[in-house]
Amino acid sequence: MFISKLSLRNFRNFRNVSLNFNKGVNTIIGENGSGKTNLFHAIRLLVDESMPRGVRLYESDFNRSLGKWTGHWIIIQIEFQELDSSEEAQSIAMHKIGAVDDFDTTQGTYSMFFRPRIEIRRNLFKLSQSDDKTVEELEKLLSGVSLNDYESVFAGRGNVDFSDEETYSQYVGNFTEITFPDPDDEQTDVYGIKMYGISIPNEFACTFAKALRDVESDLRSYRDNPLLNLLRDKEKNISIDKKHEIEEQVDILNKNISGLEEVKGVSKGITQTIKEAVGETYAPNVNIKSELPSEMEKILQSLKLWVGDPDEEGHEGRLWELSLGGANLIYLSLKLLEFEKIKKDNKIANFILIEEPEAHIHTHIQKTLFQKLDKERTQVFISTHSTHISSVCEISSMNILGRGKQRAHVFAPSSNLKADKIIKLERYLDANRTNLLFAKGVILVEGDAEHILIPEIIKKVLGVSLDELGISLINIGSTGFENVAQLFHKDRIHRNCSVLTDNDLSIVKLPKDPKDDNQYERDCRNSQISGVDRKEKLELFCKDNNFVKPFYAKYTFEVDFLLEGNSYEIIQTVEKAFKKQQDKDRIKGLLENKDVSISGKEVLRLAEKFKKGWFAIMVSEKVSNITAIPEYILDATVFACPTLNESILLAIAKYRLTKLKDYHYIGDTTDYKSLLDKIILIEDVAEALEFFIEELPHDVLSKLISKLNA
Repeated sequence: MFISKLSLRNFRNFRNVSLNFNKGVNTIIGENGSGKTNLFHAIRLLVDESMPRGVRLYESDFNRSLGKWTGHWIIIQIEFQELDSSEEAQSIAMHKIGAVDDFDTTQGTYSMFFRPRIEIRRNLFKLSQSDDKTVEELEKLLSGVSLNDYESVFAGRGNVDFSDEETYSQYVGNFTEITFPDPDDEQTDVYGIKMYGISIPNEFACTFAKALRDVESDLRSYRDNPLLNLLRDKEKNISIDKKHEIEEQVDILNKNISGLEEVKGVSKGITQTIKEAVGETYAPNVNIKSELPSEMEKILQSLKLWVGDPDEEGHEGRLWELSLGGANLIYLSLKLLEFEKIKKDNKIANFILIEEPEAHIHTHIQKTLFQKLDKERTQVFISTHSTHISSVCEISSMNILGRGKQRAHVFAPSSNLKADKIIKLERYLDANRTNLLFAKGVILVEGDAEHILIPEIIKKVLGVSLDELGISLINIGSTGFENVAQLFHKDRIHRNCSVLTDNDLSIVKLPKDPKDDNQYERDCRNSQISGVDRKEKLELFCKDNNFVKPFYAKYTFEVDFLLEGNSYEIIQTVEKAFKKQQDKDRIKGLLENKDVSISGKEVLRLAEKFKKGWFAIMVSEKVSNITAIPEYILDATVFACPTLNESILLAIAKYRLTKLKDYHYIGDTTDYKSLLDKIILIEDVAEALEFFIEELPHDVLSKLISKLNA
């Protein structure tokens, strides 16, 4: 038995989402604040017996995008597969799958409804039946509803997914059209059957290991300490004779400590001082006694962990002397052992939820832990924002949470992909490339030069890094754009993906007849043919997919970078790389030539001479705030990050003016200091950006804003 689906409606930052799960290990990845903790809490409300059954939710538990929450329902629904024949499992089974008497007893649901009590629902239904119903009447009715008018109901065998908009409108209500169902029409095949006599969470073995940020506190806690939970279980196995013997020894030790003359002396001194202060009549008798616990359970509670790092053999100390990573690993190990303790053969399902195991744990431990988890009889859920963990998990068992405006989005990266493509993607996504799963936008490149130089250009010219913009730039090498870009699709990850590649048009004029080509022309012609073929395939691949868009250099990255007006950066690189002045002068003359067949050929020769990646590193050292960003790269950046907010744009504007004040083109007489002083005084962000555009219409930021607004 395993959880195959989780549906959430109006719960915290989840407005209406469904997540599909597989047997074994399931991974939920997402940035901070995307809802990983909320999702785990939702699962635990239904399957963790340590959670209170009298669930009481609050206004803050309703999704904020609802606006007015009154009247709405919070619904958490779990779907199970492979139910066995036990009475407990069958209490949530028997879905109708066809004819009236046609049931699937291996599939079932368990749901929690936090909803208005039946009197309120009856009033809503009565209003919806009125011919002259109005929004004002609905608002008046709902204005008198409070949390005290809500109830928590657990039900099994429900047969619809309430995360679906039409289903919610039909069976909960449509607040816009003021239509509500009759609450006295039970429709048990829809809402399910209320659970009486069976507590489903008691039939599960479930352990939750929360995010490992305050391990020492938890290991000192009486309630949350997993070590104490393990010891409590062992205490009942100690023989009666052994218990009595130990308890008697503790009693003797208490008497010996209390009988020490030093202890008695302090006791007498306290008594004498009190009598002198208040007199014999009112002075209480004071005695000091040792109270080491003599009950076996309390004795076991006094046991503490002594630990040592593996590279300091023979040394042991208290827990807080151990590295934080080591302490976290011990905590997690205790939680796993605690789970093994409660996992019984008579439980109908076993679950373990591990929240962000990467916190303070070394990279190799993260990967090892993930791969060694027991997945045979246990379904595991791990939430993470670690690329190291995500790199070793299967995307077929992965859900991605993304932050949206007042609600989270859920993406399944393997949805509607064939098995062979999924396997190839899983092999490709190593720790470096899984960044694309966490990004707000992605730019794919196929060479080291772009991978090295583009982030540096963006940082120096705009003053913000690609990371700050939420963009992952991924070098796909020889993998092929289509193999990676297929992740970004309406069925999978809803993130914009820019594909940066070369048109590879010939930089020299080619003869009409290919037979007349010399060797260089033949190479140029072959590259151009490959470029045309690549473009055709990319355009076909991106057709009807709004999440992927290709952007092309007219020639190649190095040539287009040069032609954009960046000969200075390359010439400065040459000045540093070559020793002979005559070589420097010759190369400079070639690079500044207006004929692309000359300047383009020279920059490609330099890239080949130093190797493209190393040449990009050399050039990146000369990039500055007045380096020109090639148009197609700017377009790709805008597409990958279409939601640049005004505060970021204003920060870029101030950065540009600050830098231009001290370093600008020769002959540029613009008073950048004055512009900076003026824009700082403009309080309204939109007005400040308008001022910047008016004063510097040809600046790269003005172009960027224009593209964003296009």
